[in-house]
Amino acid sequence: MLTTACGVDPDLALRIGQDILQRAEALASMPTRDQDVLIAPFVEEVFDHKPLDTSLDLKAKVTLVVRNSLLEQAHHIGQLTSGIIPATEYAAGPLSHFLAARRRNPVDYRGPNPFTALAARYPRAWACLDALTVAFADGGRQPLRLPIASIPGLPTGDELATAAPATHDETAMVFSAIDPRFDQHLMNLLGKATGGDFVACTSALSRYSRNSQKLHYTLEFLLAHHATILTTNYLIRPNDVWVRRGTLVKPNSSNPTAGIAQTRGLTGTHRKLAQTITVYHLTP
Repeated sequence: MLTTACGVDPDLALRIGQDILQRAEALASMPTRDQDVLIAPFVEEVFDHKPLDTSLDLKAKVTLVVRNSLLEQAHHIGQLTSGIIPATEYAAGPLSHFLAARRRNPVDYRGPNPFTALAARYPRAWACLDALTVAFADGGRQPLRLPIASIPGLPTGDELATAAPATHDETAMVFSAIDPRFDQHLMNLLGKATGGDFVACTSALSRYSRNSQKLHYTLEFLLAHHATILTTNYLIRPNDVWVRRGTLVKPNSSNPTAGIAQTRGLTGTHRKLAQTITVYHLTP
């Protein structure tokens, strides 16, 4: 499909297929609860993806395994263009069958695993995403108790991006969403968090990264510095997490406050903070 329908270079298409298979094997080898935690950052962005009758759980797993694979690299360099969403949605059926087969007949997978040791390396991030999985059931608030752990330092050296800045925005770097490095925009965000009492607003957690290691590091750093994270449907604080009740709102990456401003289904502190942030961003 990638080569004939999307025009992806055959060598890259082969590497994408291998990467997706490894990611699927890695996910299938993990306990069910760990799988739920891993997909938590991506649930709010996929609830309306096709096939519409596909479970939310499977849609998020497709994002974790397929959308966040080397498929993103083909999208980034322009070989896949707008075909990334259909290609991702097409994978729902095959991935469902694959995971079901592995549940019936588990294999001793010992290959590359991009999800290994995340809970140990980023305990605050893991605890926060674990709490989100509980909050999904009914929405609203879920208490969060962060583990005691060392405070991570800012990325340095090879962890930093050296890509050229965007044409009209010198604070941003343009590179693949699965790039493990940190661009200037994300570095500025982490730097602001060190000052304390910081609220980070983004359309969805995946906007920080589609690389699970990097996403967990970012959450770990923000929570370690007592930052608050507000997305279109989530509120994450050092002592609790909140999820919008009822139908989720589609994140708008070009205008994060557009979704946050829709307070339907938000309650308590979550609703109040969303209203405050919206007024702040709309005030001249």
